Amino acid sequence: MAIRSRAQTLALPYTAVDSRIWPIVALIGFFGWLVMKEIHLPSAFMAVCVGLGLLGAFMASVNHPELSLYVLVAYLPFSRLLVGGFGTGAFALNLTNILTLWVLAIYVISQLSKGKALFQRAPINGVVLIFCALGVGSLLNEGAVYGSWVIFRLISPMKQWLTPMFFYFLTLWVARDRKTMKTIAVIMMVAVTIVAIMAIRDYINNAGGSLEKSRVGGIAEQPNTLGAFFVYYMFLFLSFFLVYRKKFKTWLLLIPFALSFRGIMVTFSRGAYMGFASGLLGAFWHRNKILFVIVGSLLWYAIANPWLLPAGIRYRMGQTMVHKSSDVEDVVETLEDSSANRVKIWRATIEMIKDHPWWGVGYGAFPAYITPYSGGQFHEVDAHNSYLLIAAELGIPALVIFLIIVGLSWWHTRWLYLRTKDLSTKAIALGFLAGLEGLLVVNMFGSRMDDQAVASYFWILCALVMRGVLIERQERSQARATTKARRLQVQLA
Repeated sequence: MAIRSRAQTLALPYTAVDSRIWPIVALIGFFGWLVMKEIHLPSAFMAVCVGLGLLGAFMASVNHPELSLYVLVAYLPFSRLLVGGFGTGAFALNLTNILTLWVLAIYVISQLSKGKALFQRAPINGVVLIFCALGVGSLLNEGAVYGSWVIFRLISPMKQWLTPMFFYFLTLWVARDRKTMKTIAVIMMVAVTIVAIMAIRDYINNAGGSLEKSRVGGIAEQPNTLGAFFVYYMFLFLSFFLVYRKKFKTWLLLIPFALSFRGIMVTFSRGAYMGFASGLLGAFWHRNKILFVIVGSLLWYAIANPWLLPAGIRYRMGQTMVHKSSDVEDVVETLEDSSANRVKIWRATIEMIKDHPWWGVGYGAFPAYITPYSGGQFHEVDAHNSYLLIAAELGIPALVIFLIIVGLSWWHTRWLYLRTKDLSTKAIALGFLAGLEGLLVVNMFGSRMDDQAVASYFWILCALVMRGVLIERQERSQARATTKARRLQVQLA
């Protein structure tokens, strides 16, 4: 889609950010400070703070549930490191669950007090529910085969797997207008910026020695997963810059975009490098074909002349191939150990899928099954491919449903981007499109959709897009009704 002229751009509607966002920004900074300083608050003190905070949130947001949702969105990237279990060890007692239930409760009270419906239909609701049901069904089938002890052992991981998908529905219900949508997107951008700063700081403090010791895991505690986090969400900075480019202050968004790219670099994740390239090309393809050709040509030239690439990327990508002879019969023999092992795991996983095509081996059972399928070569390892992992654990039907979710999300996001006249909605759609195209590539080289701290924003963005689609459809329907009424008046006159 061609970039609009200055006059056209300025004529488009502008949506302001919720003025109550500043305490949320400060809260994100506080979470980042706690993590960077490795501060562990006393359980009693934390319980008092959370209790008072929830009471204050209730009083402030009983008629505005979006305020509590802002707090939840701000907290999610830090949920792995700041669990908030209050030292009790009680099952499911953590800050994520408390905030989630709190947002839900305030939303229900608010809707009931206004006499409004609690739920609302959206284009991908059904397939998301089917995907959840297939995951639960796989666990139940696993319990029926091996005993109920399996269900009790995996019910907590299953809940953590389902929670980000529940955030999709929660966000869809609570975020009812464009201002809330834009505010949530900005909160996410602030959180991504803080996570990038934290990652760069960790690298500065810990770099040295071997490559593995230098790699930063950050909020995900795993370098490749952290790299995926940046790929998924960093293009929001670029999309807001491209859509609002006539406003000088939006050029400042290139700073957190650069920080996020540096965050990818300190993870030394090859999958994230390729995902970034895919997302970057996707962003410019959707925004402007001329810019796409320019950026694509620059990337191609840099790949053809590796000395132009940053040293870290050049070094990491150069490690992949260790033998380039055409005499080698098996591609595995041309790869370094890490890449070669992934190929071996993929081959073993494919055999696993062939033997268990419908229900898979069961949720969470892949690490145990990979040992016999790899001939004892691998023990308790990841599949290093989200698509193969879903098919292996949940079955091929679950993989098909997941791909349908991704495909429908892409289609509706593209539809929204092309048709909306609201700049903030257009920017959110463009950023999600680019991140989604990066996600497709990243997950070919790792299982990067099963971490709550990383995957939650994906489902929240899905909800924002679906809400945008609903708003756009409603506005178009109202416009058609108004036009029809005016024509009728003219005819009667």
